[in-house]
This record gives sequence, structure tokens and C-alpha cells, in this order.
Amino acid sequence: MRITAILAMDSTRLIGASNKLPWHIPEDLKRFQQFTKWHIVVMGKNTYFSIPEWHRPLPNRRNIVLTREWLEWVECYPNIDSFLAAMEIEWVDECCVIGGAKLYDQFFDFWLVDTVELTLIDGTHEGDVFVKEFRHNFHEVSHLNFPGWKFVTLKKN
Repeated sequence: MRITAILAMDSTRLIGASNKLPWHIPEDLKRFQQFTKWHIVVMGKNTYFSIPEWHRPLPNRRNIVLTREWLEWVECYPNIDSFLAAMEIEWVDECCVIGGAKLYDQFFDFWLVDTVELTLIDGTHEGDVFVKEFRHNFHEVSHLNFPGWKFVTLKKN
């Protein structure tokens, strides 16, 4: 199964502020939708509940939450291993990891991510959720610059 991590972060690897995005970049939200629509999106419980209720679950996607808690009306798995085993049984081709930090870190630590679709925002911002450094295991294959931020595609080394 091909796994793509989709995330936006600033120069300090900040990805969140009080369970919200610390910035508003409409192009990033469009890109997120473009990459995830009609795909499986995998997230942690906090990320799931950070999605506004009227958009939850994310439409036109198979939403999967990795959590030890059972959530009513949500497809859940207690850990990455059980999620991967279930996807293997179904012959799933690809999925997108969409957060949060603990989930990104685990997928990166286990070398499970093949591609990273990264929105890299210039500077530092206020927030409380950071991902560990992961870019040393990837190489850049493309980027698109905008004033104050850029889209970067990374592939596993």
C-alpha cells in the first residue's frame, strides 16, 4: 500500500494551535481536498474532532480514525498494525495520513510513508502541536513557490 502524508507546517514544524490550523491558506485547503477526495484518509482522534461537525466525516472519503477508544459511527482501529492488516486483507492500494502529530510521527518513525505532500509556511507561528523532524528520510521531487509559503512534494529515500 502506498501511503502519503499530507501536512502543512511552519519552519519550526508547527502544525496546530489548540486543535486548529494556525493559518488560513485557501490554496492549501484546495490542495488537501484534491489529494484526499475519493481516497482513504487516516487520522487520530483529535484530528477527527477538529473537523467541523458539519464536515465530519470528511465527505467523499473513507474516514479512518486510529484510536484506542470506540467512536460511534466511525471506522476505528486501535493502532497502526491493526489498520495495516485490515487494509492488506482488503487489498487497499493507497491512503493518506492527515494528522495529528503523534500519528505522523509514528508513520514516519516506522518508515511507512512513501510520499509527503507538504505545505511549508515561512516563519514561525503561535501554536502547540509539532511534528518531529522527518525530512532527512526524504528527497524533494518538486516544489511550487508562493509569497510566504510553498508546496513541496517529497519521496522516501
